[in-house]
Amino acid sequence: MTRFSAGLVLTGSDGYVHVRIWDKSYFICPEDMGMLLFVGDTVPLLQKNPDPTGSPVASGSVALNPSGRAVILSVGSIRYMLPRDRFIAVALGEDVSCILFEVPGDVPEPEIISPHKGGAAS
Repeated sequence: MTRFSAGLVLTGSDGYVHVRIWDKSYFICPEDMGMLLFVGDTVPLLQKNPDPTGSPVASGSVALNPSGRAVILSVGSIRYMLPRDRFIAVALGEDVSCILFEVPGDVPEPEIISPHKGGAAS
């Protein structure tokens, strides 16, 4: 995990929400926003198909966390998080953008709990 933002969530045209994570661009369709925010379903995080005639490709997922106070974006095994209220403000066009951060993984980093530093891992 880094202390710097991993990307941006940006308001888009026609109700689309655009997501930029490091150097890749994704988007969330407007019809999926209702399912995410009001029903609590997990919706796809789409990426444009390299083939101009092809349909978008699902590259990840977007869901609310169990408390419903944050939005979790998953791309592969990496998760990113931002506050739900900020996400809604961007989706409705009240804010232009919001930063998101990488969520630390479940596997601890070796340098944090190294046995040479008094940690329990071997």
